[in-house]
Amino acid sequence: MYSLDELKKQNKEISQLCDVLSVLMEQQSLHNNPFVCELMTRFKKEVWVHLVFEDNTIYAALLHTGDEKISNIAKSFHDSAKEIKHRFAGFVRHWCSMPGSDSEHEMLSKESNEIFTLIRNRITYENEQIFPLVEQQQ
Repeated sequence: MYSLDELKKQNKEISQLCDVLSVLMEQQSLHNNPFVCELMTRFKKEVWVHLVFEDNTIYAALLHTGDEKISNIAKSFHDSAKEIKHRFAGFVRHWCSMPGSDSEHEMLSKESNEIFTLIRNRITYENEQIFPLVEQQQ
């Protein structure tokens, strides 16, 4: 099981990648740029690994506490991960394969902002709600 410290470190790294990528996504000239695509692929991998480990550790632990309130929080936590996975599934592929016309750039820029906001909100929720709840259960 990953420790909370490791998960918090992952959150920090994911947040930093969000900061950098949110700037890069605004630049239409960077569509299909191999360095940006490499960074996007790294970002996707880090988010995916983080969500999987949380699902297998924190979600499972909170779900089985026997406390209905905590179980409901765990289910909500799990559902938000499913939403991120769903929204994120084709995002990197689209960024690195679309030619980058004005309309495509506008669409991807909007989608980028939505995904980064979703991930940032998830990180805040984890840090402020979920991790303290897990610490209380230990």
